[in-house]
Amino acid sequence: MKEFNHIPVNFTQSELIEKDEGHYYQTPSGVVYPSITTMLQKTQSQEKQQSLQNWREREIAADYITQQAAVVGSETHKLIENYLNGEEILEKFRLLSEAHFNNLLPFVDKINDIHGIELRLYSDKMKLAGTSDCIATYDGKLSIIDYKTKRSNQREEWLTDHFIQATSYGVMFKELTGIKVEQVVILVSSEKNTRMEFMKNTDDYLDLLEQRIAQFYSK
Repeated sequence: MKEFNHIPVNFTQSELIEKDEGHYYQTPSGVVYPSITTMLQKTQSQEKQQSLQNWREREIAADYITQQAAVVGSETHKLIENYLNGEEILEKFRLLSEAHFNNLLPFVDKINDIHGIELRLYSDKMKLAGTSDCIATYDGKLSIIDYKTKRSNQREEWLTDHFIQATSYGVMFKELTGIKVEQVVILVSSEKNTRMEFMKNTDDYLDLLEQRIAQFYSK
């Protein structure tokens, strides 16, 4: 098994709080902030909301597909987490989860100098929190790295919210540690047995992030 270099960072992480209306986190000072995913969900465009609603009306098994996708995504994340930590995998996972993991391995092996895995971050400036999949160097640049499992191939324009999410983690990490993250990396495995690698500068989506935060808190 490949060995990865780990560079731990020191700060007190936030604590996840589950609410009916979404995911929230409590910071070490006791303040509660919404997760970035909850914020993005609540500020989706009407067009995107309508598209999702139309799919649910057309697809009889929509709830089942959504639930299974969440399970497979979580299992794939766990497999990658164990691999990066050098931990033996003893649990049994779905074949699809293992297929996604193996599909992403060529990308995962580009990771090194890991600053944190599943870090629970927060920002008092943005009033947001969230959990980053991985913060590490990727192709030599310190990066926010997120893994996504999808049913089909993806286009860059479909991943805007994922880029905004990863950008927010970069802002949170800089606020908590003083360390600047250079890029965001979205690694996608699809059920078509394809893998896609999307990389952006951490400043590329700052304006959209700020717009969505303003939209969320204006309500």
